[in-house]
Amino acid sequence: MMSKTLKLKVVGDHTMHCAGCERSVTFTLAQLSGVEEVKADWNTQVIQVDLSSDEVDLEKIKTELDWIGYEVEVL
Repeated sequence: MMSKTLKLKVVGDHTMHCAGCERSVTFTLAQLSGVEEVKADWNTQVIQVDLSSDEVDLEKIKTELDWIGYEVEVL
């Protein structure tokens, strides 16, 4: 499969507000099998997730982010 990239925007009351937030998002998503790279930017509230396989789907990513307090929607 070709790798694919998801772009997500943090919405809702709880947003990323520092580099620590970026690190927790990056760390959490990087643990998922099939995730190649994660870039989180608290200035734009955008999280870019590069996937190397179909093992991980959007719902799984949303669930993981929800668990650490972030609500996202696809850009």
